[in-house]
Amino acid sequence: MPLRVLPVLLSLISLTACIPPGNESTAPDVPIDLADPLTQRIYDLQNERNFDSLLVYLADERPTVRYLAARAFGSFPTLDARVLDSLLSVLNDPSPAVRTQAAYALGQSGEKSVVTRLVASFDPSGKQPQFNAAVLQAAGKLADAETARNLASISTYTAEDTTLMAGRAWAIYYAALGGNRSPQSDAEMLELVTDASLAREIRYPAAFYLYRIDFPVDSLREPDLRAALRRTKDPVLAMGLIRTLGRSGLGPARVALLRRLEQRGDWRERVEVIRAFAGYDYAAVRESVIEALRDPHPLVALTAADFLLAHGIEADAPLYLQLAEDPLPNPVLIRLYRAANRHLSPYLTDYRERIVGELRNVHDTSTEPYERADVLRALSESPWMFRVIYTYFGATDSPVERTAAAEALQLISGRQDFEAVFRASSGRVRGELSEYFKAMITTREEGPAYHSAQALVEQTEAYRAAYATLSWLDSALLSFELPRQLETYREVSKAASALNGDNLPAASAPPTAVRAIDWDLLAGAAEKQAVITTAEGEIVLELYPEAAPATVSSFLELIGRGYYDGRAFHRVVPNFVAQGGGPRGDGFGSEDFIVRTETPMLHWDRVGLVGMASAGKDTEGVQFFITHSPTPHLDGKYTIFAGVIEGQEVVDRLVPGSKIIRITTR
Repeated sequence: MPLRVLPVLLSLISLTACIPPGNESTAPDVPIDLADPLTQRIYDLQNERNFDSLLVYLADERPTVRYLAARAFGSFPTLDARVLDSLLSVLNDPSPAVRTQAAYALGQSGEKSVVTRLVASFDPSGKQPQFNAAVLQAAGKLADAETARNLASISTYTAEDTTLMAGRAWAIYYAALGGNRSPQSDAEMLELVTDASLAREIRYPAAFYLYRIDFPVDSLREPDLRAALRRTKDPVLAMGLIRTLGRSGLGPARVALLRRLEQRGDWRERVEVIRAFAGYDYAAVRESVIEALRDPHPLVALTAADFLLAHGIEADAPLYLQLAEDPLPNPVLIRLYRAANRHLSPYLTDYRERIVGELRNVHDTSTEPYERADVLRALSESPWMFRVIYTYFGATDSPVERTAAAEALQLISGRQDFEAVFRASSGRVRGELSEYFKAMITTREEGPAYHSAQALVEQTEAYRAAYATLSWLDSALLSFELPRQLETYREVSKAASALNGDNLPAASAPPTAVRAIDWDLLAGAAEKQAVITTAEGEIVLELYPEAAPATVSSFLELIGRGYYDGRAFHRVVPNFVAQGGGPRGDGFGSEDFIVRTETPMLHWDRVGLVGMASAGKDTEGVQFFITHSPTPHLDGKYTIFAGVIEGQEVVDRLVPGSKIIRITTR
């Protein structure tokens, strides 16, 4: 049947954004040859952010050239009026692939003024489903509250219209990510995710909506969610259902979650069930969380320990200390000590001294810097340990531990009960902390300076009087190296602005620091595989040079000179990402170049995608991350340059400190 959209409804869909699950670069009229000089020229112009020269190619007679030019603009951080007007004209291009890329780029622009013309290009004939889906998603990314309601109200698509149904679901999801959802949106996404007759392409965006968006679920819909969870074996659908059932706080939902946990299925589901327990009374889930501390999967056990840290109670603090005496891995044990320390009654001083003693013993006997760093963060729960923490900072040359010490002092500085804890000594303690933060910033060491600057921003009024002059802060700013220390420079700039009462402009990397694409390195890159060897096993990556040539080129160059050998995964967020590759091992710092953000028409819609860590558009460098699950809230924001084809089970067992023995290509 022909696909129809009510004209009045379309006129109300007032905005722009991303694109459907497919990638039309494989369309017959847009073959891409990375060895072609003109193709390389267009990619180079994209990498140079050269508006003017790319605009010329939008009018080229060859579809592939127009396609590449339109797609290039989807990676730009901003687009000026000339580009926007040209892309709007391309919405009438004879090539469906070119039209779709133009819609995507307009959506990426964030410019709401283009919406009316964008929506007017929607083809009611039904002959361009991919393009129409792109227009819908564009409307979602730039939606206001009315647009979100209108998107949810479209009722002219059927289950057979998979592309359009999926495009609309993505649009509703993007609108909600932007803070624009409605009861109609909630109801529609609940309907989609619980309808087992629909294609996975339609249900997945709805599951992502349930996972990311906090909305109330009443007792009338809760049975449908429980039934859907009971039926599904798909972890992506299950995770969205689990999150929403947890937010309902209803008793039958809790029973369903407990049953799912007991089934011991996919480890990611177990992580989400434990997190979902936050919606229930602690006593009702306590035993299940404690049992999960012994889960064989390390990230499930860590999630259980983190639950006790976040949601534990004073009465159980001695129990957490007792549990820490069991034969558990050190990361779990340290979190249990921290939970006991956080929730312990202030009157049980003997217990607190015991906890601190045990933590210091773990610190002094462990040879793992990431464990010792965890101890320093745990010691922050005893605020009077601030001098000890600073002593540890000065006694080590480990970047991981020094950054953790600064973070621990920041946590102490930002306590809401700071005055109550330190009482008459609070002024003196602030004075000591101000000297510590000053010393850490003037070292110009990335991690410690970053956390110290954050502490000064968070408590500006408390620290302003502590500094008779701020010349030391100005000197520190002048000595940071860009782009290597860009993230820290920006944070110290914020501290200087806050303490001075002015507003310094944010720094950007110098243009000369942008890394050019090495086309010789990219020769045959699509057929190459990168192999990450870790102590846990090998992770094999397929590279995506067509989607991200600058990133793949840089990655291959770094591999070729052994840059990643011996580095670590410093950050692991269960059921999100494992991130590593940085020069210091603490998540801070980079090298003397940046790599441009490359965001073509791709979704973060599957497990094992590899992206570049970023402090904002066009700030990528050497750190990369690998996903545990689909993460489409990253769509259009972070570069995807590879995907895991073997060894996802290895990715899933990485923990902070897991070593990259080497990365090679084959």
